[in-house]
Amino acid sequence: MHINATSFKNHLGRYLEFSIKEPVIVEKAGRASAVLISFEEFEKFSQYEDFYWSMRAAQAEKGGYLGTKKTASRLQKYAKRAGIDSIEDEN
Repeated sequence: MHINATSFKNHLGRYLEFSIKEPVIVEKAGRASAVLISFEEFEKFSQYEDFYWSMRAAQAEKGGYLGTKKTASRLQKYAKRAGIDSIEDEN
């Protein structure tokens, strides 16, 4: 279901009920800006994310430690892909 932000504000209770059955996509200025989902769906997504990151951690552990310079280089590369200009070294 797609709704505009004004309708969402004026009828929040109704959309909370709808979100139990399906996601409610809130549009502002004609563009999707938020999604309201049920708490059960949120928990499911959180569990998927936890599982994903635990699998990635296990894979990384098998690969061993890269060292400080290689780790910093990779973090910088991934940050750039994510649109982050730079990662400052805190040391």
